[in-house]
Amino acid sequence: MTPSKPTLSLLVSCMIIAGVSGCKSTLDTQANNNPKRATLTDLAKQQPQVSLDSLALTKAQRSQKLAQIYQQLLTLEPNPEVRTHVEYRLVQIKTENLEEQMFGELETTVLDEDTRVNPLAAEQKALQQFKQNDQQLAKLIAEYQTLLQRYPNRADNEHLQYQLAKALDLQGQLDESLIEMESLLSRYPNTQYLAELNFRRGEIYYNLQDYPAAISAYKQVQSADNNDKYLLNSIYMSGWSLFKLNRLPEADSTFLSVFDTILANHKPKQNELTATDFSFASLSSREQNLAIDAQRVLSISLSQQQQSVSLVALVTSKQDTRYLPIYQHVLFDNLAKFLLKQELQHDAELTYQAYIDLAQDNIWSARYSLALLELYQRQGKFASMHKLKNDYINQYGLNSTFWSQASAKHQQELLPHLLAFSDEHSRRVYANAQNQPAGIGRVSAFKAAANALSTYLQLAKLPQASSLLSKDIHTDEYLFADANFEAKQFRQALNSYKTIAYGEISSIDESVQADQPNQQADHLSQANKQLNQEQIALKKQAAYATTITIREILTPLQNQANANLDSTQVVLQERVALDKQFIASYPDDKRALELATHGAQYSFASKNYLDLAQFSEFVLVTHGVINQPSEKSAEQIAVVARQTPDELASVQKPQAYIALDKSSVINPVQHGKQLPKTQLKQVQLVTQLYAHGLYQQSQYALAEQSYNLALKYLSVSQTPTAQQATSRVEMRDLLASSIYFQAQANKNDNPQLAVVDLLRISKAVPESKYAVSGEFEAANILLSQQQWQQAITVLVPFQKRYPKHQFSASIPAKLAQSYEALEQWELAAEQLLIIVANEPKGALKREAQYTAAEYYLKAGETEKARLTYRTYAKDYPEPFDVAQEVRLKMSEFYQVSNEPNKEYYWYRQILTFHAKQQAKANTFAGREIEIASIAASELAQAHQQTFIAIKLTAPLNKTLKRKQDAMKQAIGYYQQVLDFQRAQYVPQATFNLAEMYRQLAADVMDSERPSDLNELALEEYEILLEELAYPFEEKAIEIHISNTERAWQGIYDQWISKSFATLTELSPALYNKQEVTHDVVESIH
Repeated sequence: MTPSKPTLSLLVSCMIIAGVSGCKSTLDTQANNNPKRATLTDLAKQQPQVSLDSLALTKAQRSQKLAQIYQQLLTLEPNPEVRTHVEYRLVQIKTENLEEQMFGELETTVLDEDTRVNPLAAEQKALQQFKQNDQQLAKLIAEYQTLLQRYPNRADNEHLQYQLAKALDLQGQLDESLIEMESLLSRYPNTQYLAELNFRRGEIYYNLQDYPAAISAYKQVQSADNNDKYLLNSIYMSGWSLFKLNRLPEADSTFLSVFDTILANHKPKQNELTATDFSFASLSSREQNLAIDAQRVLSISLSQQQQSVSLVALVTSKQDTRYLPIYQHVLFDNLAKFLLKQELQHDAELTYQAYIDLAQDNIWSARYSLALLELYQRQGKFASMHKLKNDYINQYGLNSTFWSQASAKHQQELLPHLLAFSDEHSRRVYANAQNQPAGIGRVSAFKAAANALSTYLQLAKLPQASSLLSKDIHTDEYLFADANFEAKQFRQALNSYKTIAYGEISSIDESVQADQPNQQADHLSQANKQLNQEQIALKKQAAYATTITIREILTPLQNQANANLDSTQVVLQERVALDKQFIASYPDDKRALELATHGAQYSFASKNYLDLAQFSEFVLVTHGVINQPSEKSAEQIAVVARQTPDELASVQKPQAYIALDKSSVINPVQHGKQLPKTQLKQVQLVTQLYAHGLYQQSQYALAEQSYNLALKYLSVSQTPTAQQATSRVEMRDLLASSIYFQAQANKNDNPQLAVVDLLRISKAVPESKYAVSGEFEAANILLSQQQWQQAITVLVPFQKRYPKHQFSASIPAKLAQSYEALEQWELAAEQLLIIVANEPKGALKREAQYTAAEYYLKAGETEKARLTYRTYAKDYPEPFDVAQEVRLKMSEFYQVSNEPNKEYYWYRQILTFHAKQQAKANTFAGREIEIASIAASELAQAHQQTFIAIKLTAPLNKTLKRKQDAMKQAIGYYQQVLDFQRAQYVPQATFNLAEMYRQLAADVMDSERPSDLNELALEEYEILLEELAYPFEEKAIEIHISNTERAWQGIYDQWISKSFATLTELSPALYNKQEVTHDVVESIH
């Protein structure tokens, strides 16, 4: 409903009430009941109250006196022009005087002390004053009209008509006032009163509910010059007019202009205007009232549209508005509160949410999130509460754009809520993850829990958060580590566990030097004293969790075929370091023994023997297998086990060996029986690994000691498993190997000690392959040292124990060598014959046969030698030269035994094989020809003896034939000797050949005569014998001569000499001449 003009009584009442308590509540109540704009008179009443001092009263008195003076001038002045001027001036003074009375005296009345005490009296006094003023105003209007009618064309009429329109308006004659204003604007389009007149026109049109005309008038105000007094109200009234026309979006936009204009005029503090803490309450009362009313109407307008959606659209379309960012949040808050008053809870929620979405990085967005949260909580919307809190964390937390740009004050404002929300959210997400079944869903759930816990912990660790925390965060840190572990984010989990477990160590004074390894453990102990038992237990659990987590990191690297070796090695080293650190920090925890046992396994696998020794020593000392070194405490042992090789190297030379000899355990087997099963397994494992490590380091003496210890503890198990049985076999073999390699180390420098080590293998580990190798190699060393008898002492039993062993195949040769060196020829020959018996055909077999025969000869075993040679002669025709020698040797055996037939057999064998060889080769070695010559010569002489032995008896022809046959055989062999052309045999053969002819001639002459011959026949027979013998004798001479002729070739021996002697007998005329001496020559002369 369009508001009507207030009556005089109402105006008086309002001013009185305003003087006492202000009229704001009355107007607000009226506005709330029926939204309307305030009239000009209403706005006038809302002007700041100004106390009138004595100067104001003097001014009123002065106006009255001026009016009296001008009135007197008017009656006295005859000049029409002057009279007109005076009339105009007089009406002006009356107007000023009336205004002073209406607005000055009335306020004075209102502010009078009596009226404050008695508001009713004040109202009566004000009514009386208004009646008086109204009468004066009516009189003044009549004067204006009279002057305008009398002087329609005076220049002063612009101001006079303006005063008339104003007076009519004040008197409530709106139509008449409007006519005057329209006339004035028509006559004076550029009037100085353009802004005011259009504003008054707009007011009248508004009151007449002609809202389009009002809007047009207000726009002319806004475009007029010098419109400062009316600009804000014209914009404000334009908004109202649009609202009345239900042009709500335009009205909304216009009300934004109202706010901007207010702030633009707020010059004293405009540079201080910021959205952070802005409120219209900070403005002057007039501006504040106007802004509040505009907000109220704006909220009503938006509520009649799409509420928050319309508001978002409005502010979005007005982003170029200068001051909108400063008060934008107020609009949303007012709308939300308006909707709540209308019990539109959901719409209010949407309004706050709309602002949160619109201005996400604004402090008011965070504040309104809390307001929205409160609304959710009232209605029990827990799901929405959880989501909003989570959004709050994400939008305003440490990683948000808001936080990075926020001031410290705003950060501190939000931090308590961020802590509370993130703590609640992280616990809820973690609990949800725990309830998930195994699988990808559980992993994802724990990832979310880890992220939530990370957010909370980052906030909780801020310096400014310390005073806000109501609990210790150790548990949350551990939950964060666990969540990362369950989410398979193992590296993050490991870092968190390490921080919980060992974070305090980082505060250790750097003065702690490397040569004080136990001080780190002292510092850790001191740090734990400052914690409660729950925190200490949590630290220990986190410490152990580091050892579990690093293994989860390592597993995929070890299973990945193409994993980076350097990266894997780094993780392996980290695993060892974490195991050491747990052992160092909690040496009494049974898990420290488990880690040390595993550490020994890992160290052995990676060939880190220093770590292996440290881990093993920790286990063995803890279980009492060895004594604790006097220079180390239990804590120091743990710390040393924790140190890296580099750290140890900076202190002293690292000891990679355990003093196993420093043990009070007399009977390890008995001690092992007293250990619990788990502890026994740990001792068995580390002793084996440590022994293996020493073996791999070539520390064979220490390895032997360690294997003996490991085997003793392993033997404790009454019913060993298959693996234990296998380990026992393996370790005994390695024990033997350790002794064997000790011998190898001593073989060059101390061979005698090497022999001792090698021989004791068979005593310590007789079943080992090294026992056999050891004995055999000991014998070899003894042989190399020419300790023949000791070598025989080893080799002979070995040969008997292992007749089929591969090493035994070479023993006969070694024994033969030893017997030969000791000149035990027969024993040497026997070993050679063993070689012959076992060797396949070949040079070795042949040579062994030949050498065995020779050794039998040296031993005087002629028969064994003959048999051995005979085997050789039958089995080895090659090489030819050796075979011929053996055949010759065989003939000699039979020559000694006086077995000529067997002797001649071997001579014939020599000549037979010589002939075969001659067919294959054109040349012979000298010895080969010599042997053949010997054989041929011996056979020739044998047949010559047969020839000599045959006597020529009658009848001559029969015996002569036999004799000639024998002669032919002898000649054949002698001819071979001659063909062989050996100087030492040819002269003899030639001589014997000649002698055979000579002998035949002589035997023919000496042959038996037939008994039945007469003398003549006998004589003829004699002649016949001579004729028969003569050629033989001549042949003998011829052959002897050929033999003697060798003397001229430089060859001369006894056989040539004998040929010369025989020739002297056979041909004395030629060969039996006496040497002419010197005496004979002289006698001749």
